[in-house]
Amino acid sequence: MAFSTPPATFQDILATGIADQAFTKFLQDTPPPEYDNDITIFKKAIEASLPARQQTFASTRPETIIEREHIIPVDDSFQSRVIICQPIESSGPTPLVVLYHGGGHCLGFPEFELDLARQLVTKLSVTVVLPSYKLAPEHPFPGGINSAWEVLKYLAAESQRPHDPKKPLFTQDTNPKLGFIVGGTSAGAELASVLAHLARDNQLSPPLTGQFLSCGSYISPDKVPFKYQPLYLSWEQNKNAPVLDRKFMDVVSKARAQDPDSPLAYSFDQHHPEDGPGEVKQGHLGLPPAFFQVCGLDPTRDDNLIYERVCGRNAEFRLGCICIQDGRIVFGHRIQIWR
Repeated sequence: MAFSTPPATFQDILATGIADQAFTKFLQDTPPPEYDNDITIFKKAIEASLPARQQTFASTRPETIIEREHIIPVDDSFQSRVIICQPIESSGPTPLVVLYHGGGHCLGFPEFELDLARQLVTKLSVTVVLPSYKLAPEHPFPGGINSAWEVLKYLAAESQRPHDPKKPLFTQDTNPKLGFIVGGTSAGAELASVLAHLARDNQLSPPLTGQFLSCGSYISPDKVPFKYQPLYLSWEQNKNAPVLDRKFMDVVSKARAQDPDSPLAYSFDQHHPEDGPGEVKQGHLGLPPAFFQVCGLDPTRDDNLIYERVCGRNAEFRLGCICIQDGRIVFGHRIQIWR
């Protein structure tokens, strides 16, 4: 069941975390693996799966889509591998969508978002860019967000350059002035939400026009404002959730070595001098509209619902929110990890 209007009552919020029989059976038939406390072991297993995934994607690419890989220089220690997915033929200029993959800031690669990218290209005729970014523990916080920001700035600048057929990052059909959306899933959504603030504060040109935030974590569990604490239920309700539980979240959090006091850590915690005690609304003014996708069984479900509620007070910000009971659809990229 999906809620296009976010659940607001105590009972309705808790109900989204109840799995139905079909999803329960799926989890029984396909149990997730036991996560090792050493994230590097799990990370190596994920990396080893990439060639097979790439082969599968190559054999299933729709005939109407073209996909290319590019390397974007970030700094002396890292280059971002990006996949650019776009229609072979379009009826006109295409908006630009940049999607960052999930994986707890420690795991993953651009292919995690390739299924979604292909759907967007097919249905909406857009150009989608899937970047890699610095991952922990090799690159602790804020390495991931800094590299993601450098990539976003590079893409924005390249989109404005005259088309060079010898070095085509974008085709002539790509025009972010028609739409420039940043998004992602899980950790990718967290990055996207922080990038939206950085883009606003640094006057990114062309400016972002939208955000797609799927199942991210936006609030420090230790800093939930008092007025929202009665609605912050999922951290305890879903602590043993399938696919993603707090045990695994603790493992990746330690590997990332995040500074909870940094404004780059949690996008919800963007204070403004005009905000009163426990208020954060002013810190989100001027952001592009956002669409939230929320998973009922996610320990961070209520990060999304509270963040959407706060930002939704600004009519310019809220684009939409869909909360999916138990969350089988938005668990898709996480299920990829153990398969």
